[in-house]
Amino acid sequence: MKGTFTLSSKWDIRYLGLAKEVSTWSKDPSSKIGAVAIGKKGQVLAQGYNGFPRGIKDDLNRYAVKKIKYRYVVHAEQNVIYNATYNGVSLDGSTLYVWGLPVCSDCAKGVIQVGVKRVVMPNQEIPEHWVESFTLTSSMFKEAGIEYEFISV
Repeated sequence: MKGTFTLSSKWDIRYLGLAKEVSTWSKDPSSKIGAVAIGKKGQVLAQGYNGFPRGIKDDLNRYAVKKIKYRYVVHAEQNVIYNATYNGVSLDGSTLYVWGLPVCSDCAKGVIQVGVKRVVMPNQEIPEHWVESFTLTSSMFKEAGIEYEFISV
């Protein structure tokens, strides 16, 4: 599945690199997803990676069983929103850089609600099990007027 492709700016590549770095903070052994929200002046507003909520033990046994893992894990995009809220920061008008997987349809709803205006992801093959979710994401982003791009890094 392909999205909108544009020539990436050096800043898009840098911020996507930052999202990649943040993804390494995840304790999930099978999925490393990171996201950063950048303000209109280029400032980092919030970051997030996929993992368990604050105060919940990152037990590797919980990660090992997908049915259990999915009940605990907060997606990187959700964590960006929660971390911004936790610190009293608005994401209205921001750009969200996501490394690892494209934004799922559940996270897309939150991204839309908080006023993110642009989403940048690396050019990648979308896993088959993710295509249906991203198809809905793409549709919602278009309807809500959110620009999304896949860029080469």
